[in-house]
Amino acid sequence: MERCTRCELLVGAGCACAPGEPRSPGQGDVRWVRFAPDAILISPTRLAHLPGGCAHMTEADVTAPGWGWISSPDRGLWERIGPGHPAQATGGNTRRVASKRCKDCTTH
Repeated sequence: MERCTRCELLVGAGCACAPGEPRSPGQGDVRWVRFAPDAILISPTRLAHLPGGCAHMTEADVTAPGWGWISSPDRGLWERIGPGHPAQATGGNTRRVASKRCKDCTTH
């Protein structure tokens, strides 16, 4: 069976990533441990990121009070984030709201 390159679960038997959504863990062999692969990270600049989704930030960068996050987002929330559908952090700095997605995270 094939494993998803984003969440590492079996495709069709545990993987909940949307079709076409699987991403590599990013940043070489560095593994993120504090956040699940589907968590949404919200930067101080209102930009949403995925753990390991881009190479311009690391897990060490994601700390409160600068960052907020959504540990267990509703399915499809990542795709809906935008000016008309901002995402409110539920952890870390819960005042953080993302109104746009990191373009690097969406292309992996």
